[in-house]
Parts: sequence; C-alpha cells; structure tokens
Amino acid sequence: MNKLYFEKLSSFDRTKEPCSVAIPFPKGEIFNLQKLAVADDNGQVLSQAAATALWDDGSVKWAFINFLADLPGNKSKVYYCKSVKEKFNFKNIDIISDDNFISVDTGKLFVKVNKKGNIFNLIQSNYIRFEEKNIKGPLLNGKFNAVVDGWEVISQGPVTAVLQGKGKHFDKDGNSLLDFIIELHFFKDKEWFKIDYKILNFEKTDVVSIKSLHLNFNKKSINNINLCIAKSNYLTDYIKGQKDDCLYYEIDSKHLIYEANEHFPEVFYGTFFADWNDGEGGISATVFQAYQNYPKALKVDKSGISVQIVPKGSKIEFLRGMAKTHTVFVHLHSSEVTVEELNIRSLQFQMPDRPYLDTEDYKNAKIFPDIFLDNGEQVKEYEEVFVRKMDTRGKAYGILNWGDVPDMHYTKQGRGNGELVWVNNEYDFPHTAMLMYARTGQRRMLDYLLVAARHWLDIDICRCSDDKYRLFGQIIHSARHVSGKIEISHEWVEGLFDYYHMTGDKFAYESAVQIGYNIKRNLELPRYHKDGEINARETGWALRAFVALYNETNDESWLENVDFIIGHFKSWKEKYGLWLAPYTDHTAIRVPFMIAIAVVSLMRYYEIRPNIEIKNMIVEAVDDMVENCILDSGLFYYKELPSLKRNGNNTTVLEALVCAYRLTGRKKYIEAGIKTFSDYMMEKSGAYSGEKYEKDGAVIVSGQSAKGIAQSFMPVASFYSILVKEGIKVK
Repeated sequence: MNKLYFEKLSSFDRTKEPCSVAIPFPKGEIFNLQKLAVADDNGQVLSQAAATALWDDGSVKWAFINFLADLPGNKSKVYYCKSVKEKFNFKNIDIISDDNFISVDTGKLFVKVNKKGNIFNLIQSNYIRFEEKNIKGPLLNGKFNAVVDGWEVISQGPVTAVLQGKGKHFDKDGNSLLDFIIELHFFKDKEWFKIDYKILNFEKTDVVSIKSLHLNFNKKSINNINLCIAKSNYLTDYIKGQKDDCLYYEIDSKHLIYEANEHFPEVFYGTFFADWNDGEGGISATVFQAYQNYPKALKVDKSGISVQIVPKGSKIEFLRGMAKTHTVFVHLHSSEVTVEELNIRSLQFQMPDRPYLDTEDYKNAKIFPDIFLDNGEQVKEYEEVFVRKMDTRGKAYGILNWGDVPDMHYTKQGRGNGELVWVNNEYDFPHTAMLMYARTGQRRMLDYLLVAARHWLDIDICRCSDDKYRLFGQIIHSARHVSGKIEISHEWVEGLFDYYHMTGDKFAYESAVQIGYNIKRNLELPRYHKDGEINARETGWALRAFVALYNETNDESWLENVDFIIGHFKSWKEKYGLWLAPYTDHTAIRVPFMIAIAVVSLMRYYEIRPNIEIKNMIVEAVDDMVENCILDSGLFYYKELPSLKRNGNNTTVLEALVCAYRLTGRKKYIEAGIKTFSDYMMEKSGAYSGEKYEKDGAVIVSGQSAKGIAQSFMPVASFYSILVKEGIKVK
C-alpha cells in the first residue's frame, strides 16, 4: 500500500478535485492495474490507472493514476493506493465518434470537435453555448487559422478523457504556416477543460516571425454584460467593466523586471484570467504561467474573450525545428458565480494539489540509483546544500526561455558571439530534480522537473532538419537555444522519461526514443570509427543513454551498439596502455574527468550485464587515477600537464570512485574523494537574490547554472550515501 500525502494548500474545500500521481512499484508486485484502487478512510474514490513502464517480467514499473479527491480547506490529508480484491466499476466519460465529429460529455460539459476543419464545433454547459461560429482560432499572425486534420483518443476513463488533434494553420487562400498539436483534457462532472496547444516549426525557412496568436470565444447577447480581467501576484487585482467597455491587459518584460514576487515561480507566480458574463451564463479563460511565458495578453469586451497567447504587435523569432506549448483553462459557468469564486478555481489551476509519496516507495521500487538515506542517517548540513543549490540556480522568463537558464561561463567565453549561451538542460537537470523530489518529497522539486522538461521538449530538440544527423537530436548549449550543433555527449533521456511518468504525456516518451535513434545515427559517422581516438565523453554518454533506454523499454535493440562502444574503450587502452587523452601533438595525458566519464558509463552497463572484463577495466582505471592524479591538496588535478596541473573541482570523479568501491568494497576509493566532496559541500550559494536584468529578449534572474548542479548531483549524492553507510566522518 502506498500513502499519498496532500500537504495543506487551499483555504477552501475541494470536492472531487482531479488529481494525479505517479507511483513506482517493485518488480513482480503489480500485474493487474484493474485491481489498483485509490481510497481514503471513507472508502474507494473514482480513479483510473495506466502503466507508463513495465518490468521485463511484465509487471508494472510505473503507474500514472488519475483520481478525484475530497480535500479539506487549510488541512492536509492522506489517501492510499492499494490492491483490492474487487475494484468498483466506474463509468467512463462518454466519447462518441461519427463521420464528421467527436463528442465528449463530462456530465457537466459537452464539447464537439470537427474531424476536419476548424477545431471546435460546439462547447456547451447548462448555462451557456458556443457554436463553431463563436470560436475562432487559434489564429496565427491575424490570418492563419488552425485547421485540424484528425483526432486520436489518447485516454478515456472514469476520471479523465484526452483528445489529441493535429493540423496546420491556413489562410483563406490556402497558404499554410506552422503545424500544431492540440490536446483537450476533460474531467468527470466538471464544467471546465484544459487546452494544451503546441505549435511546431516544420517550415523550410530558418525563422518564422510570430506576430500574434489568438484564441477567441465570441458571443452576442442583448443582456447586461459584466466583464473582468484578473491578475495576481500576492492578492488578485480585478479590472472590471460592463457591456460598452473594452478591457485589455498585457504582460510584458517590464512586469518581470519591476514586479517583486517571492514565490518559487515554477510552483506559482500568480494567475491571469478573463471573464465574460451576460447574466445567463459566463465563460472564463486562464492562461497557465502567463507571467513566466510573457508576452501574454487578455482582451474582453461585449463580443467575448480574446486569449492572446502572443499579443498583437509582438515579434517572436520562432526558429526551424522549435516547438512551444501553451496551456489555457476554459471554464463555462453559471451567471451566479462571482469573479472571486472564479479566481479560486483559476488559482487552483495555476497551483494544483499534488500528492507526494514516501521516499521508501522510490527506494523499495529500485527504479533509481541507491542514493536514499533514512531520516536518521541524513546529515542535515549536506541535505541543506543540495536543496540550496537547487533553489538558488538562475532562471529565465520569456516565451522561448522559461525552463532554461543561460550559463554565464559559456557566455563570457564568447561561445555565443556576444549573445547569451543557454544551457539546454545539459547534464539532464530534470532528472536531478526528479531524484531530489524522490529523496525529499518537496513539491517544488517536482515543479522544477515539469518546467525544465517541458522547455526541453519544446525548444531544445531539433524536430525539423534536412540533416538526418541533426533531426530529433538534443542541441548543445548555444545562443538562441538552437544555434548549436548535435553532439552525442550532450544528449540525455532520463529526465524525459521522468516527465512522462509524472504526467502521462507520451510526447516525452516518444522524444526520448527519437533522441536514442539520433545517437545511433550519429555513431555511424566516420569520426566514431577511428580506433583509440574516440573521446570518452562522446561514446560514454551514448552508452549511458542506451542503458537508460533499455531500462525503460526492455528493448534489446538499444544494446546493439554497446559492443562497438566497449570495443573502442578497449582499443583506446591498448593504444596508450592507459586511458590517456591525446592533447598537444607531443603529449598523451591523464584527464580525470574523461576517465571518470568512461568508468561511470561502463558501470551503468555492468549493472545490467555483469562482466568480469568490464569490472577489471573499471577498477584498473580508477586505481590509476587514484595513484597518479591526486595533488598534495587532496584534490584531483585538472589535466596531467605542467601548464594545466591545477586543482580540479569536477565532481564526476566521485562517482567513478563510488563505482570502484561498489565493485570491490575497498574504502581507499572513498577516502580518495573526501577532499573533493568536502570542498563541494563548503561552496557558498546564498539565498535566492531575485536580481533581474533583460538581455536577448529574456528576463534573467541571476544564480548558479543548472548545468553545474545537474553534473554534480549524482556523483556527490552517491558518494555521500557511501560515506554515511560506512560511518566515515568528513571534517
């Protein structure tokens, strides 16, 4: 049985609130999700579950569960997920398909979409009705209307139903611009639904300028009409009007620069919604994370609401291969609902209830590396360092930037030719956030994952290219996010799988698999077929990605390239006698970072395919590193040349030491890393400063690069767990 903990959040009771949770299970424990129920002390509640990953014996590894929870105001609550002999039979949300339409009936909301043409045919509640003529868009650059070309039912259950449509934007002359994917999320007996609208640049031109992108809900009425736009930071401000008024509010960079906000913005910044009410019924629309994804605007007048995903007059340079997802919450309501009540629902949409699990659930499932410590084992000062580093990293606001951060070291080195160099989730920051969430249960760690991974999915993966070696690859750190090249040393997949498990969004799963195929294609290039000259970082990271893909899918084909990669590790050692790196024309040197990457990568493979030869390669390499690469200071040097033999601070060596320790049990490896570990834990990272500035169309919040945090977390956390379990004290 798994406990689902809801922390105290809203002051208001939430009745049958749609919630979701991702639960990992140990191998062999759960085979039948139909008998998995969610309950509180009063019994089972409405729920639906789907497996997002299986173990190799067919049992469930990860389950994504939607359920309806009754949550009390100003109190916490615990639910339970457990196997039952008999799960209640719940009726699924109705979805009806005929020749021309697909209809969804939640019990309180009826939506009909066109199979071809304009997206919506009808949106209706008990209070208000919008026909096809009343719904316009999303309309791109004032003339390209979204035209859907087909739908798929992504899920259908008693709690939620999801439709996915795909198409392009067309003008009246038949010209097209930008593809899109739209998902409509419905909830049992709710009069509101969620729209995820993803635009994708598959055009032949390098850049498409987005000047506007609007979704309009229009309605004629002879009644007295009340209008409202609401925005919040701490408390919500209401801008109200009536029939003859026209209300408009735009969020731009000045809001982010000059407005103070003390929230962790991945969790919450504020809300932004518009409402139109004619005395018979009303409609409100909320833009999710509008401030974080500026520019955004809302307009409401007697004709209805205009949701301006990109306000008129903007100029967003949308580069080829990019995507961008926008989320809008649409609420049809009775005329008696006040804007203050609508605000509560809108705020709930911006910061939903999310249950968390016991850390033991992740530990016992054995789906993550062994970095978990019991509460009594944890060293408070070290735990605080991990959290502080996560919280004080830099951030960036803006429609193309939210979820990423520039690396100022790369920028100052001139790698962006004067422009900011964006990290592009180098070293898989989302996976680090997932591991921190599993270790701590702290809500914001999950939100860090969700925001960073969503940016990664949209911006950092090349989804259109004439170069097959670039297509579906993850782009390295670069100016404007996508100006860089594809290197297999900078392609990760684990954070995308984490996002998939935590959201059920299969787009993330498919993207991770596509990155894997991109790595396979790139390994065909001649530069990876020169014995003894392969950069360990390149093939080492490729090996890690393949192992992660195999662990996720149980598909042996992901291991097809392993012999090839390991063969090059062997020939590399045979050529130099050790894992040395050619540097100047007359030197071949030890580089602890490169050696560590090779060791850690081979260890990932060894864990699924134990092999004495690989074990010996790992231990011999670490022995050489310990014997020859440590300075009098106790730190490993940077590189083995008089001109470069300075103190190194790359923590990757710690994970290599952990690998050798786990294979041999010899404490000397842990003792060799104590100085590196201690120095990392003593690095100063202060409180979240909130210092902001504007550059290259982004509002930047100063802080550490997410790259350094992601690179260091696994080495330091795994080393720390060994220290504690061995009882080794660090001064």
